[in-house]
Parts: sequence; structure tokens; C-alpha cells
Amino acid sequence: MATSEKTMEVGKERIDRLIDTMASLTTGEYDVTLDVDEKNEDEFTQVEFSMNFLIEQLIYERSENENKQQELQEKISLIEQQKQAIQELSTPIIKIWDQVLVLPLIGTLDTRRSQGLTENLLTDIATSQSKIAILDITGVPAVDSAVANHLLKTVASVKLLGAECVITGIRPEVAQTIVHLGVDLTEVETLSNLAEGLKWAFDRLRIRMTQ
Repeated sequence: MATSEKTMEVGKERIDRLIDTMASLTTGEYDVTLDVDEKNEDEFTQVEFSMNFLIEQLIYERSENENKQQELQEKISLIEQQKQAIQELSTPIIKIWDQVLVLPLIGTLDTRRSQGLTENLLTDIATSQSKIAILDITGVPAVDSAVANHLLKTVASVKLLGAECVITGIRPEVAQTIVHLGVDLTEVETLSNLAEGLKWAFDRLRIRMTQ
């Protein structure tokens, strides 16, 4: 009778350890294992072995998931870096003359891209102490009201830095859109093409061109 009670007590302890282990697993704590007495195997030993095997699998799966998550983050970071590099290459800010910057805009402009271009332009003006900024939009096929208004804000921001800004290369269809949208560009210097913009810049800086 005493032996039977002792056996039941040992079984209860093992069951309690199994329950505690399972509770730990549900909270994400995998640094647990069951001590298995291989010398005294019984019907419960296989359950303990199975639980330890499950723990090993969970640890492996967690490690694999962490590695995949890290790889994914690295790929996302690389994509963002490449995207930034492409944007910078597609819209370079060119120091075409001392104190003269040219920003040739090419392709479709949206609000996000316009904001990025403005930030880069203002940074370059402040860094180089440039006095003239030329926004050439010859390569922009169309604009909406948000982009048009953002161009106005860019011109105003440039002026706040003590520089002047001119917009060149407004295509006929873009001009019609701007008028149709009711965007007022009367306070903004606009010229037909980049060459005229350069002449304007040289005149403002009192630089004489010789043939």
C-alpha cells in the first residue's frame, strides 16, 4: 500500500512538472525541459520524451522565424536605400555655376516626391550658400493642384533662405492645367526654358556672358 501511494505521488509530481512546462510554453518561455529517467521507463516516459521533442521543435521554429524576420528587415532596408538612391539620381540638384543651382524635374510629381525634392533643394541652398535656384519642369508631363501649390511653397521657402527662385520649362498643357486649377503664379518668376533661366540668373548675379 505504501509502495502504491509512493508511486502515485511520484506520478503526480511528474504530471505537475508537465503542466508547469506546458504553461511556460504558452507564455513563450522555451528554456525548459523535462528530466526523463531513462533507467526507469514507464508509460509516462514517452509523454515526457514527446514533450521535450516538442520543445526542441519550438525552439528551432522560433530561431528560424527570427532569422527570416531579420532577413526581411534587411531586405526592406536595402529596398529603401535603393529607392532613395534612385530618387536622388533621377532628380539631381546641379550646381551649374557659383551660387546657381538647377533642379531639373523629370517624370510624374506627387506630393511625397515634391516634398522630398524641396527638402533636398533647401538643404543644398543652405549648405552651398547659393543665391539662385532654377526649377526646370520641362520633363514634367502634368501637375495637379497639390503639386502646383507645393511649387509655390518651394519658391516661398527658397526666398526665406535669402535666395531667389525661377521656374522654367512650363509646357503648354501644364500651363493650361495650372490656369484651370486657379493656381496663381503671378508672384513667381517663370521663363520659357532653362536657357532663359540661366540668362536670368546671370543677370541677377550681374555676371556678363562673353561670346
